[in-house]
Amino acid sequence: MPRTRHPIRSLMEVGMVRALLVLLSLIPRRLRLMTGRMLGLGLYVLVPRLRRMARANLDCAFGATKTPAEKTRIARASFSHLGRLLCDTPAFSRVLPERLEDFAEFEGLEHVRKAYSQGRGVFVFSGHYGNWEMVALVQGYLGMPLAMVTRPLDNPHLERILFGYRTLSGNQIIHKRGAAKEMLRAIRRGWGVAIVIDQNVRGEDGIFVDFFGLPASTTPALATLALKTEAPVVPVFGIPLPDGRYRIRYLPEVEFQRTGDTREDILALTQRCTRIIEDQIREQPEFWVWMHRRWRTRPREDSAADPAPREARA
Repeated sequence: MPRTRHPIRSLMEVGMVRALLVLLSLIPRRLRLMTGRMLGLGLYVLVPRLRRMARANLDCAFGATKTPAEKTRIARASFSHLGRLLCDTPAFSRVLPERLEDFAEFEGLEHVRKAYSQGRGVFVFSGHYGNWEMVALVQGYLGMPLAMVTRPLDNPHLERILFGYRTLSGNQIIHKRGAAKEMLRAIRRGWGVAIVIDQNVRGEDGIFVDFFGLPASTTPALATLALKTEAPVVPVFGIPLPDGRYRIRYLPEVEFQRTGDTREDILALTQRCTRIIEDQIREQPEFWVWMHRRWRTRPREDSAADPAPREARA
């Protein structure tokens, strides 16, 4: 459940966010994107803890295969991209089903259409890469509705604002806690279930798979339910383009051969999907959230803590 916030603080936060959204909606989108990139760079400069975390994660992921200068460039670009995402939120209400080409171009759309045509529901997965929220919005307008698995924000007023944006194209929201039953219900209706699987999972709920050569605690929910329902699994990424639009890239359905060992099958499918996300990040690393503590949870047999240096976690 989201943490309890003081009601006055929550109202102040929502007031500031509403004012910012109104202000952003009044300026041209190109200027809005530029403003977002500048705000992201400001965050990079003014919040050293996040900057150090991004650099530490890049060290973990790439080691000596990238120079310090390259890692700095990627970290700065990642913050700039995050700012762009936040400031582009008002664009959601401007997306029209008859003018999708103003916001997106498509690659591999046939893969997800084929998956839906099987009539067994579809698991659509991604990471916190590019604009994952825009992907879901646009797919709803394409007539392939999604039930989106999300964690509710700590501020319930902000959660209602985000809920409004996320459901504009007919999508539904499933909150993470106790989500399995609702995910199964959506699949059995022939819907798609959208889930991101690239964040650290705390405690005993995650399974460890390889991510950039390090064990990363990952949700098994996607693999568990895909194996249970035999619904197709399709990867998708919303990749920013220089002109302000997004390339929505669907990859072919993830092929998987069962072995009869449920535990090993879940592990193998989770690893397969995680590797697909890693491959996309390697292609254009600046569009991933490097400030997230992806390797925070460690295997029991690993006595080392989070591989990011202590000063990055402070």
